[in-house]
Amino acid sequence: MQKKFFLLFFSFILSFILIGCNKSNDISNLPNKENESFENENNKKETPITNEEKNNISNNSESLTKKNVRLFYFDTINYELYYVDKEVDVTDKAIIKSLTTELQNYSPNKNFLNLTKDVEITSASLDESTGLLKIVFSSSYIDKMLLGSATESGLLSSLLSTYGYNLNIKKVAIYFKDELYSSLRGDLPEGYFNVDYTSAIPYSEETYSTDIKTSSNITNINCRIYYYNASDDMYYYKDKSIEVIDSALVTALTNEIKNIPNDNLLKFGDNLAVKSAKLNNDTLTVDLSESYYNLLKNFGSGTEAAALKTLALTYSYNYNVNKVIILVDGKPYEGSHIIFNANESININVINIKEYQ
Repeated sequence: MQKKFFLLFFSFILSFILIGCNKSNDISNLPNKENESFENENNKKETPITNEEKNNISNNSESLTKKNVRLFYFDTINYELYYVDKEVDVTDKAIIKSLTTELQNYSPNKNFLNLTKDVEITSASLDESTGLLKIVFSSSYIDKMLLGSATESGLLSSLLSTYGYNLNIKKVAIYFKDELYSSLRGDLPEGYFNVDYTSAIPYSEETYSTDIKTSSNITNINCRIYYYNASDDMYYYKDKSIEVIDSALVTALTNEIKNIPNDNLLKFGDNLAVKSAKLNNDTLTVDLSESYYNLLKNFGSGTEAAALKTLALTYSYNYNVNKVIILVDGKPYEGSHIIFNANESININVINIKEYQ
């Protein structure tokens, strides 16, 4: 009995040992997860960097700094040059572009003249041996802005003073693409403008309101005014000096057209009023008030066409453009006998024209 018990006990112990050995073998044969993961990472192929990712990397690598600058602005009411000090962002040391952007987008006063956003700086270089800064604009900013002689000169002073002060130079040459800009100063024998901001006034909102002039600025400009005589179907022109208030040349020209030298000429009367005007390269767009249509009841088709030509001839000559578009209340002209399409200009090629005596 004892012998049977011993054999049974010994068999039980042996079975337990064999089962334990089999489990040990199962654990040792499992795959190494850590090594598998490591090997998979090493075997992965590199994914090419997309253009968008490259741009993001490039943008992130740009050097952005803060810089205290002085910005100069021409006041279209006082006809004075003001300046303000301001902190601006400068990317990759492109100080000229940063200054230009500020003159286009930032204005401390609604009366200050901003540079049009339709142009940009394509290049800027400083000759350290001569101290000459050369600025190249993408196109002519004066072709994209309605500027009288005073405001054109004032905008130039704004640019020259801003560039000159912040780069500590006294000579600036401005180019529109490949053409040297001379403004109203005629030929530039030296090929550049001299910078002078000594007359500039520090701007503050508190003192500006007390310094502002109450009267409008009036200048006299030699212009050519056109008229129409229906009796002989003839266009007449007259050269004369006219008063221009606050550089509103289109309005001044329009008022002179209404001021006819004799009663035989086409009379517009008070129905002719300008809402706005925009100059874009070789095209001047003039928006008249809707009251213009009130005078059409007195016009036949020939006189209606002549009235538009009279306006277009006057505007085109004095702005030195070949295309004039007339809008009424912001929409293409649509008269009693004539309808224009969007962006359609008026034909100003006339042969029945002579000087008014």
